Amino acid sequence: MKKALILIILLFAIFIGEMLLYDNNSHSQDEKPFIAVTSFPLYEISTRLLEDKVEVKKLIPFGVEPHAYTPSVKTMTHLSKAELFIYNGLGMEPWITKKYENALDMSQFVELNAVKEDVHADHHDHGESDPHYWLDIENMIRMTSILSQKLEKHFPELKETIEKNEKMYINELRVLETHYEESLKTCKLREVVVNHNAFGYLARKYDFHMHAVTGLSPDEQVSAKKMTEIVKLVKEEDIKIIFFESFVSPKVAQTLSKETGAKIESLQPLANVTQAESKKGYILIMQENLEKLSNAMECE
Repeated sequence: MKKALILIILLFAIFIGEMLLYDNNSHSQDEKPFIAVTSFPLYEISTRLLEDKVEVKKLIPFGVEPHAYTPSVKTMTHLSKAELFIYNGLGMEPWITKKYENALDMSQFVELNAVKEDVHADHHDHGESDPHYWLDIENMIRMTSILSQKLEKHFPELKETIEKNEKMYINELRVLETHYEESLKTCKLREVVVNHNAFGYLARKYDFHMHAVTGLSPDEQVSAKKMTEIVKLVKEEDIKIIFFESFVSPKVAQTLSKETGAKIESLQPLANVTQAESKKGYILIMQENLEKLSNAMECE
């Protein structure tokens, strides 16, 4: 009887010990710091700076068109637990309807362009800011510097790692910027047709005329008048390639191709990418975009 009592007490003590250990482990897991981001460019910069030392949670899943994304209630609740929540701003995340103390709106730190009719982008949007600012490589450099400063404040123990990676990544971006400047300097054509008005920063920076079939949202309905205008432009300017985005239906581009004889090609605006594309990274995808643009514009 005495032995049985001792055995019961011993088993009970082991059970309590395991429960306490589980509770402590769960608590530690819950408290493990992480940062949350929305767009792919923000994800790329964060992971490049932090390596794998801090978890970076990308809220918009790979392969999902950002304009069509709506987060779950659970995801929104989770945001307040992030050490830092970084988002694009300028309406790219319309589901952010309240202020988060840990939030950083990256659009407040970059050079913005207005979307309006001018020599570099001919779509009528009456001066609203273009949210695709990461396509200006100078803005990617600014974003990298800002994130580096913010992350160092939140993770001072990683200061050396973050600064080292910041310098390395900015150097890579500078090389990419030089490639764009040299490749798009002398081109036979300066007219580019795209299905979605996402490339205004590239057009302004490298002095080509972007003709977008739709506005800032790729889901906009295309008017018959706009289609007629684009068909006329493609024929008059002898444009041989029409661009569309991989996340958007190519039907409009295919219709234009049928009407004009121009080929269609995908161009990646990088707001989001597929899982496979994420392995390439911003710089390689931008390099692929450059090669396609250079080919379409018949650059030397």
